[in-house]
Amino acid sequence: MAAEIATSEQLDFSVDYQPTKIVINNQDKLEEALKAYVSRYQGLVVTEQTLKDDKKVKKELNSLKKQLNFKRIEIHKTFDQPYTDFKASIDGMISQIDEVVNPIDEGISKFEEQQKQQRLEDVKAEIAEMAPEYGVSVDEIEIEDSWLNKSLSKIKRTKAIADNMAYVRAQKKALNNSIAAATEHAKSVGVEPEGWVEQLKQGQDLDWVIQAIDHSVEERAKRAAYEEAMQNANTEKHGETTIDADTGEIKSENMSFTLKLTGTFAELKAVRRFLDNSEIRWEKVE
Repeated sequence: MAAEIATSEQLDFSVDYQPTKIVINNQDKLEEALKAYVSRYQGLVVTEQTLKDDKKVKKELNSLKKQLNFKRIEIHKTFDQPYTDFKASIDGMISQIDEVVNPIDEGISKFEEQQKQQRLEDVKAEIAEMAPEYGVSVDEIEIEDSWLNKSLSKIKRTKAIADNMAYVRAQKKALNNSIAAATEHAKSVGVEPEGWVEQLKQGQDLDWVIQAIDHSVEERAKRAAYEEAMQNANTEKHGETTIDADTGEIKSENMSFTLKLTGTFAELKAVRRFLDNSEIRWEKVE
């Protein structure tokens, strides 16, 4: 019958440790002699006449310092040895535990990764099932890390996905409304809407786009007026005919056509605005 394995709580152990007292024999006499050395040679000024003796003093003092430091190192090694042996024993036992723990840790990590991957597949399946109900596509829903937490219940996860889909649906509706408004406004002032619609898709605000459209129309009108003024500065009007003042060349001659236009009120309004901006004279024919 296999022996029963003790639990970590049962493996309580203690360490018998007795701090070592380090005593310097004849420390008082040593310190007194050292004090005498220091007093004798402190403030010593090296001169050419005393150089030889000063070198001897230096050598003697360095020899004393070396003896003191050597003894410190010797005691340090002896003092540290019990801890070094103790550390080696503990490290050996920890190493044995690691040999068992590491494969278990790898197995747990692998299994938890498999569980996380399964939760990811479950979330994808739930998104695919719920997306048609909310009028969104699967690609429009970005999976959040919190949805993969194993502590998150299925009910809370479903609610989180639903809230996200409702938000995406609301954003899509708001964008479509903005696109419709910008498109209608652009057409009403004779501007192609595609570029402005793209800016809305990139996240630009509708009010800004409307103002930008109006500004572009104003700038276009200013450029046309400037070009016309520059052209008129070099032409002369003779009845319905415009002649170049320098060359005598006929630049333009007014012509009249009768057209019947069919369209919505907004489209006809846009045509009238275009005619007015282009300074083309028109009249209503019964």
